[in-house]
Amino acid sequence: MTDFFPRIRSILTFNIAILFLVNLFIQSDLIQEINLIILLVVIVLSFTAVSGTSLLIGSMSFGLSISLFLFYDAPLIVWQQAFQENIYLVVMFTLVPLLGIPIQHGGYFEALQGVFRRYIYSNSRFYLLVSFVSAFVGVLVNLAVVPLVLQVSQASSKRSNKKLLSSAIVRGFATCTIWAPTTAAIALIVQLSGASWPLFFPYAILCGVIAGLVGYFMTMHEETKAGKDFTSIDEEPNVEFDMQKIIELSTFSIILISAIAGLSFITGIHTVIVVSIASLIFPVLWLGFIGRLKILIKEFWVYFHGLPKLKNEIVLFMGAGLLATSIDYSHLGNYISFVLSNLVGQNALFLAIVIVLSILMLSALGIHPIIPVTIIGGTVKAAAYGVTPTYLALVLAVSWAMGISISPSSATVIALSGLTGQSPIHVGPRWNGLYVIISSTVMLFILTVFRIIGWL
Repeated sequence: MTDFFPRIRSILTFNIAILFLVNLFIQSDLIQEINLIILLVVIVLSFTAVSGTSLLIGSMSFGLSISLFLFYDAPLIVWQQAFQENIYLVVMFTLVPLLGIPIQHGGYFEALQGVFRRYIYSNSRFYLLVSFVSAFVGVLVNLAVVPLVLQVSQASSKRSNKKLLSSAIVRGFATCTIWAPTTAAIALIVQLSGASWPLFFPYAILCGVIAGLVGYFMTMHEETKAGKDFTSIDEEPNVEFDMQKIIELSTFSIILISAIAGLSFITGIHTVIVVSIASLIFPVLWLGFIGRLKILIKEFWVYFHGLPKLKNEIVLFMGAGLLATSIDYSHLGNYISFVLSNLVGQNALFLAIVIVLSILMLSALGIHPIIPVTIIGGTVKAAAYGVTPTYLALVLAVSWAMGISISPSSATVIALSGLTGQSPIHVGPRWNGLYVIISSTVMLFILTVFRIIGWL
């Protein structure tokens, strides 16, 4: 009986994704209404299963949103729009894990572990590879990157340095959350700001590179200051590994991201929708090409039974959509815009600084970035401050990526706090606080330069 409700939630969640994608072509009001009813059931079932910070944040978002709708006598159509605001994120959350099947069962992890054994014999190389793999694999599997990278990193003797390993994962994953269309953060930010992801992408990936470089040099400084030789080289082991698999993984990943960007730009279809469709199709093509298609059938059931784990994401992001709509309908966002206008006037740089600082401060205090990003992104109109939606989206993306690196309520920090045996406050603000400040400063400077010369 204990498996009954999770199983029902899996079936209903998967049906939401399929019905949503089918209805993009059919455009049936009946299917849309049926999907909305299923979604409401899934939300209720998810609330019965969540706990901790997700329950707290979700309850706050839903409670405040419902209170505002009731206070302002919102009609039924507004309620419907609010619940449908972020349904596309549920679809993406549901389908993106399918991309992890080729990663886990295409022979790539064995090759990556071979790379660790063969080349990782210094702290600097360990940090570089862990952070790179976290960023690279994080594009495809999102938060699942934490346990996957931990598994791969066990091949290295450097894994005993918990702070180095934790920093590499947190800072590496942050670089992909600034730009990757497969992450819910970027999907939400692009939606809220009205930006176009293909236009947003070049600047965002540059910010990711900057964050990665800052992370590397800061870690080098921190390790040296702690009396550890960051670049000293142990004896080089002679370990063979399958380089073809590394090239294969890189090739398929580049094809995937290029296809998503190209289709989104050419067709005008929302990038999140393209990602969702690609999640259904690409694993079939990938495993078929490497002759492992039978694995997909077997692993699909493993994936299906793993869908109940989406309960936190469903509660958080549906609550975010509801909150954004309720603030917009109640016109409370006008007060936020009014306060910002008085603080920064028409100065785009001050606007960016205020947004980044406020989100980072709230994140360090334990408030998940999803709340301030949703409120600011849903109320601040780029044109009112003389900036483009792309610029606003970049500022929000930087704020989010840096915020989840220090927020004690972020899933990444919580997972790594369990690994290190340290508190989330230690893993988040203490270990990554200075990194976040320096990275944010450098990225804002670069974005300001691009804005001044007219590129943004």
